[in-house]
Amino acid sequence: MKPMLLAVLAVSFVLPSSVALATNYPKTTGIFTRSVGSIGGRDRSFFVYEPRDLKPGAPLLFMFHGGGGDGRAAREGTGGEFELLADRYGFVVVYPDGVNRSWNGCRKLQNAQRQRRGIDDMAFVDAMIAQEIARHKIDEKRVFAVGHSNGGALAFRLALERADKFAGIAAISTNLPAADNMDCDPKPKPMPVLIMNGTADPVSPYDGGTNRRGTANGRTLSTDETVHYFARSNGLEGAPERAVLPHKGADTTSVERVVWTAPGKPAVALYTIRGGGHNVPQPYFRFPRSVGPQTEDVDAPAAIWDFFMRETSGLAAQQVQ
Repeated sequence: MKPMLLAVLAVSFVLPSSVALATNYPKTTGIFTRSVGSIGGRDRSFFVYEPRDLKPGAPLLFMFHGGGGDGRAAREGTGGEFELLADRYGFVVVYPDGVNRSWNGCRKLQNAQRQRRGIDDMAFVDAMIAQEIARHKIDEKRVFAVGHSNGGALAFRLALERADKFAGIAAISTNLPAADNMDCDPKPKPMPVLIMNGTADPVSPYDGGTNRRGTANGRTLSTDETVHYFARSNGLEGAPERAVLPHKGADTTSVERVVWTAPGKPAVALYTIRGGGHNVPQPYFRFPRSVGPQTEDVDAPAAIWDFFMRETSGLAAQQVQ
């Protein structure tokens, strides 16, 4: 029997800002609901943002939090901007909660840790999709996954093992695991992929290997190796288009956008944030300085949604950078 979530609680409420660093939240008009249930004998939960006057056939976007976070933290870290975009373009946003504040991606050493054993995050994702199709009549061919850090690692896993259920993924501040640390059975199919990594990230090194905390989570590929893996999977063999985005802030970061395209094939995009840290760039929330500089040269949620829409519907959302 396919696992399903059991109940919808708190039909209408506002998620308060719980982190002092959050500022200037965009004003939105929709409502939040919270769903809870049991998957594999474990309680699971997630928040859903539904814009006002949502039409049948709307897209669905998952935003997966990083390690140590939860659904509320994922919303904080993106400044609530996906809700603003959902109001504008008519889609549903889901902020899931990971067990023990983390996800089972494709890193073998991380998944082998005691607190991660026996947790079926893939069944959880399957159940959330099924419930949102039933509740909101979403377009099952326009389901997207976005993740930051450990949540980005889960987005990679969905691209490798659930490619039939997702129309595109975006991963921020993370890379694929190295071959000796791969815990997934990759069965990818061509799909739009966007990767956004900072060269001064202290948690997920841009050039791969292990971070300053040691080898607890195992080695990763470099960002270059990661993005080329997906370019090859999509059959993109030509030279990419390169552009340096206009500099907007007083900091010393810069952003280069590299996009691999070919007629009839999904694109792969890489945003390299030179001097950037372990954060999600956007104008509504400032990450702590301990995770490195936060650029103002790219607005991640807006760029990601624009990429998804251009790749899956041909309907150009407002041009963003």
